[in-house]
Amino acid sequence: MNLMKFCHVHVLESRMDKPSGVLEVSPYGHVTEYVGSKNTMPEWSPRRFFSYLWPIVRNLFASREPLALTLFRNADFDRRIQELTQSGRFDVVVADGLSISLSFEGWEGARIIPAVLIQHTVESVMWRRVAGLQRNPVTFLFYHEMARRFRHREPELCRLFDGVTAISEMDAQHMRQVYGLTQPMANVPIGATLDETGIPAAVLENAESPIIAFVGGMNYQPNADAAFWFIDKVLPIVRETRPDVRLRVIGRDPPGALRRLAEKSEGIEVTGTVEEVLPLLRECMMLVVPLRAGSGVRLKIMESLSAGLPIVSTRIGAEGLSLEPGVDLLIADDAAAFAKAVLLLLEDADLRRALAEKGRERAQADFSWDRSAASLFSLLASLHEKRAKAG
Repeated sequence: MNLMKFCHVHVLESRMDKPSGVLEVSPYGHVTEYVGSKNTMPEWSPRRFFSYLWPIVRNLFASREPLALTLFRNADFDRRIQELTQSGRFDVVVADGLSISLSFEGWEGARIIPAVLIQHTVESVMWRRVAGLQRNPVTFLFYHEMARRFRHREPELCRLFDGVTAISEMDAQHMRQVYGLTQPMANVPIGATLDETGIPAAVLENAESPIIAFVGGMNYQPNADAAFWFIDKVLPIVRETRPDVRLRVIGRDPPGALRRLAEKSEGIEVTGTVEEVLPLLRECMMLVVPLRAGSGVRLKIMESLSAGLPIVSTRIGAEGLSLEPGVDLLIADDAAAFAKAVLLLLEDADLRRALAEKGRERAQADFSWDRSAASLFSLLASLHEKRAKAG
């Protein structure tokens, strides 16, 4: 949305719920065009064991690509990207995420405008960390193989583009030093829009049955792992002291196992996809970010800072952000320490208020969408000018 202040934005999306060719005005583009797609990966269930397993087996033995890159490939989407890029109507094209980068491979020499890749995470780092969490030798080997493939393919795909953005300086350094990327790079962190209504009453009051929020798309494996780890390892410790505590898991595509766990467990709510996260957050006393894997910067932390929710996070969960433990949020990595930090916030209204006030200050001063949009536009404009001078 903020990028629209600087230039005309034409968005191309691959969507299962939209037919191809539909054009709309959206909050994040002057024109949003849709290409219809279908889900090629069924949700896990014992009855769908073989249909779920087949795409994984086929990828392991018949492809060298990481499964996550190929799972949602759409030939119509690829074709439309090339048509728009080569149409002469646009000055620069942006690929939002590494999964889109495959659509730019094979015709990069013919591309008539500069292209920029937005890197939301360093994929090889994320998959290596996920592999390290596995106790099952089969899943360990699978995730280790995916990390190895990303380590090979990620820098190759990044080099297809004239410029690359990183979501944090930590990620930018990794791509420069480990991947050897030399093209222009911009640091474009996730931003936040300050909630003008102030700190939620649920944070300020010592209410009975307080709600703890967990936010994250459940189709992102580190988020699913974090939710299960918090429920299995941390929440029981918290409830030894505060049995009245409730947990709200907010995020799209929750796995069936998580929904079934919530149905059997009192005080656990799984929302699935929601139109707006903020109203649900404002009913919560705090946010937990118990991530044990992943890379990049967490939108959930930005949203909670701007909404005035105090946060308990692991170090990985807050990685890439210049947040000070004990001042901007609480940090804990093992289950006992994480539960202790949660209980501290549950019992100390003054600490909750202090963290909430500081978080809102940081969101307003350091994590604005305007700043992120300006950084991205500066990179786009410089690449367009360079291409124009080159003729």
